[in-house]
Amino acid sequence: MKPAVYKNIKKIRELKNLTREYVADELEMSTSGYGKIERGEVDLTVSKLIKIAKVLNVSIEFIFKFDVQILFEETYNIKGNNFMKSTPSS
Repeated sequence: MKPAVYKNIKKIRELKNLTREYVADELEMSTSGYGKIERGEVDLTVSKLIKIAKVLNVSIEFIFKFDVQILFEETYNIKGNNFMKSTPSS
């Protein structure tokens, strides 16, 4: 897997206000084992990536394409699996 995938998993988890402990529990693994995934210290299998996407409530495609830089360029609201551009109030 590309290193960005591991970072994207962590950033998406953080943006959704989920703890490592919660995600690890949902994946039926230890918190330290899940932490290794976020740090890219272990090879991530496709089946594990599918499970992570389900816990994070996003698509696998979203994990691969997620770009945290977008958050610094414009204002976005997280809605389910999508980022919906919000319009500033006048």
